[in-house]
This record gives sequence, C-alpha cells and structure tokens, in this order.
Amino acid sequence: MRTAGPRGRRHASDGGGSIRIPAAACGLFGLKPSRGRVTPAPRPTTLSGLVSGHHAVTTSVRDSALLLDVAEGSLPGDAYAPPRPAAPFAELARRDPGRLRIGLLTALPDGPGTHPECAGAARAAALLCERLGHVVAETTAPYRPDDVARTSGVLMGADLVAQIDARLALLGRPLADDDIEPFTRVLYDTYRALPAADVSRALRRAQEIGWRVGAAFAAYDVLLTPTLARPTPRLGVLDTADPESLYRHASVYSAFTSVHNVTGMPAMSVPFGHDSAGLPLGVQFAAPLGGEGTLLALAAQLERAAPWGSPPGP
Repeated sequence: MRTAGPRGRRHASDGGGSIRIPAAACGLFGLKPSRGRVTPAPRPTTLSGLVSGHHAVTTSVRDSALLLDVAEGSLPGDAYAPPRPAAPFAELARRDPGRLRIGLLTALPDGPGTHPECAGAARAAALLCERLGHVVAETTAPYRPDDVARTSGVLMGADLVAQIDARLALLGRPLADDDIEPFTRVLYDTYRALPAADVSRALRRAQEIGWRVGAAFAAYDVLLTPTLARPTPRLGVLDTADPESLYRHASVYSAFTSVHNVTGMPAMSVPFGHDSAGLPLGVQFAAPLGGEGTLLALAAQLERAAPWGSPPGP
C-alpha cells in the first residue's frame, strides 16, 4: 500500500488484498474497485492489472465514494473496463441499498482455518444486516485459496519481472543486490524463467475462477466474509526482509481477499469490532463486476447503524 494526501484519505493499490487487509487491521474502510474502474495508464500493466487496482483507504464511506468519482474512468484503448455506474458514486452511496440477498461465507475448502474471532465478526455483521432488512444465508466457497494463490502469483510475478527488467534496461546495468527488497528478489528469481505456456494457463484459470465465483451471484447480491482469516499479526510476521516468513503467512491473510483480485470483482473491508487484544477486525463484502454502487450504499448504511469513527492523530 502506498500513501499520499490529507488525513482521512490515503492512496492504496490492491493486488491480493493490499487495500482491504490494512483497512481491516487499522479500523478503516477500504474498497477495491472493479477491474479497470481506474485506468492503469500511463503504465502498461495488462497482466498484473488483471488482478490489481488502485483506489484508497479512508475513514469514511463518503470519502471513498468521492475519491472514486474523481479517479474512475477508462481511456480509449484500455484492455478492459467495467460497466459504467448509473450515477456518481457519491450519490449511489447515499441511496438505500434496498433488500439485499447476502451470502455468508466463513470457511474455505482446504484453506487456512478461520480464527473464531474473525468468523465471529462476519457473523455479527450478518446479524446486523438482517436487522437492517437484508436476507442472509450461509453458503460455501466456489474456489480453493491455493488455486487462487497460484494463479495470481503467476500473473503478478510475470509482470514484476517485466517491470524490473524494463527499469534495468533504462539504467543500462544488471540487477544489484540492494536494488530490491529480499522478498521481491525471491519473486524475481522464481518467475524470471517462467514458461510462456504457464502464463497462458494462469490466464485461462483466472477466467475459470471468475466464472465459478460469478455464478454465486445468481443466488446472492453480495457475499460476506471475514476480511482476514486470522487477527492482525505481530510486527515482523509479514516483513518483506524475511521472505520465508512472508511466504509462509501471506496466503493465510489473503485467503478471503485475493479471489476478488483474480475475478476482478469489487470488494470492500468494513470495520467491525475488535479482537481480544483490542485490535480492529474487518468484514469483507463483494459484489459482481461493476457493483461498487451496491457496496458503497450498503457500507454507508452499516456506517450509520454502527459508526466506526475516525482514528485520532494526523
């Protein structure tokens, strides 16, 4: 996640959960828009752009909607773009979301076990949604997190190699030992010899996962999950200077988030309570491609019903 701008609004990018995961850990609101909602121009990132997107982490739903109105839009020649919104996102966020059908998902097949406090936050959010008039039913995941991780890894890794090689070509020199972080170096060395056929297979698999997850929205308007499978980790667990620890733990913390990068569907993390250590918990809502308006309207309704406030300090 990268930050810039005034207090309460911070730019962020999300390739596997890097808007929603920090938002959940910090008690903030984080929306990952639909694939192509914000043009990747001027950087040609077609492969990584399939799974990554830019927006913000904010202290309020209103700010997120206003920022999306400013940043959204495609350029002629963009490789993909979602459906246009029916109205400005700031207006959509003020509308009543209506009576939504919400699918509740708290466990993943062959995935990391969901911590009871994280699952409990999602269940508590489901109860609030029911009190607000929505219909909630438990459902099962139409994907395996390890399959998602492999697919996303190839698409992100192939583009990472291309970006580093392009920069080295401009510098006119080989890669130096201290040019990139240790974890990034592991990824570069892993994916630089990737066969082209593996990239094609990952693109095909991403489409198959998208179809499977998309089919779930025939029964539901929104899917609700914990944002994180485990409570916020201690400092150092996800340190890019420790590739082994990061590799071992990263997929656990992105188990519920990265699938919506692979599918390109919008998803948001909403603050919802605290764990036993007093750290924030977040719950995730996802919608079909182009469904940011539904998510923002629901988030604003939840914000009014259970205000999460703004963190102190600059």
